[in-house]
Amino acid sequence: MIPRFSTSLRLALVATALTLCAAPALAQMPPPPPGAMAMMGRHMGPPSPDMEKAMAEHRAQMAKDMHTILRLRADQEPAWQVFETALAPPPPPSERPDRPSVAASALQHLDMMDKHRAEKSTQHAKKEAAVRGFYAALSPDQQQVFDALVRLRGMPGHHGREGEGDPRKMMGPSPHP
Repeated sequence: MIPRFSTSLRLALVATALTLCAAPALAQMPPPPPGAMAMMGRHMGPPSPDMEKAMAEHRAQMAKDMHTILRLRADQEPAWQVFETALAPPPPPSERPDRPSVAASALQHLDMMDKHRAEKSTQHAKKEAAVRGFYAALSPDQQQVFDALVRLRGMPGHHGREGEGDPRKMMGPSPHP
């Protein structure tokens, strides 16, 4: 007589059998090439000169596209320049000489964090002023186009992080919760 197993026990047996079948294949996988894990991390080091050139060309094309889409007039160019300069990506960070040593006190770490927060707040205020100035220089039709671009793509010069310093939040709350 053959015993009948419950459905859950049969599923557990099948899952175990599949796992055991896959284990030898996983054990034989070669290790990743040297440096592959570092390349997958967030901090890959400074960009190469070729990458910097490609990024600069991309930013220039995006600026040209914004001019075309918004149909900027000559009298709006000064506001555009302030806007573009304020939203330009910062230069790559150099070594941080102000970073306290590992043995630094908790208060030294807090002081460093306060200094960093104040720098970020100053950068945010400059960006906000540039966005507001540029937006005010646009005609109502151009403002509608700019608003649509921000909704579709986010603020120019923004790289996808959404948080307290998100330039899109400068334009007010999102219409969609």
